[in-house]
Amino acid sequence: MAHSALQGEITRISGAKTYRVTISYRKVHPKYRKIVNFKRSFLVHSESEHTVGEKVLIVPATRRISKLKHYVFVNEIKVIEK
Repeated sequence: MAHSALQGEITRISGAKTYRVTISYRKVHPKYRKIVNFKRSFLVHSESEHTVGEKVLIVPATRRISKLKHYVFVNEIKVIEK
């Protein structure tokens, strides 16, 4: 995965300012040409309040925040329902 902005969903509130964000992506298997789904979770730091299920945009922090936190929130992605 690239180290630029990532789009994911908040799956857990892990602490006062810590959230777990799950990134889902698809890749094509090189031999069998089947589309395979992958998930990756990151611990993300945020000063603002968020709820589970929000779609968010995260980026790597300029320096590591803690042992497991390396990402910070950029903003929430608004989902328009029809």
